[in-house]
Amino acid sequence: MLRYCVQRASIDGLFLEFGVYNGDSINCIAETVQKTVHGFDSFDGLPEDWEACKSGQFSRNGVAPKVHDSVQLHVGWFEDTLPQFVQKHKEPAAFIHIDSDLYSSAKTVLTLLQKQIVSGTVIVFDEYFNYPNWQQHEFRAFQEFVRDCDIHYEYIAYCSRGYSVGVLIK
Repeated sequence: MLRYCVQRASIDGLFLEFGVYNGDSINCIAETVQKTVHGFDSFDGLPEDWEACKSGQFSRNGVAPKVHDSVQLHVGWFEDTLPQFVQKHKEPAAFIHIDSDLYSSAKTVLTLLQKQIVSGTVIVFDEYFNYPNWQQHEFRAFQEFVRDCDIHYEYIAYCSRGYSVGVLIK
């Protein structure tokens, strides 16, 4: 599903991932496009509890994984690294992979990227639905974002055995 959604990104712009962890998905994105892919992660795990996962879950003890040469990592919490990035990169987002699990993290990303999310942007949410309390996390952050910004979208993909969806901003 991830590769399919990356291929649906048809506008010229940034390729971004939030929540890199071991680098599997960002490397998949990098193998699919001939552009720099920007990855954001603290590599210290979740900043707060999320469902059955405790704060610190998914930690790599601050150590970034091995990634393709076309990947540029931005190490730190989203609220610390993304504002500086947005100041330097004004172009629209072609593709965004939000694998942050938490409402607060997804909300931060969507809020800070508001001007870069345009018609044609493809967003993949990794933990969007199909698990207990899913309505309170990435789904909630996105629904608030589209409501508050009067944005229209369509679902373009979902993983029937998982939690992921892909959306295209209209």
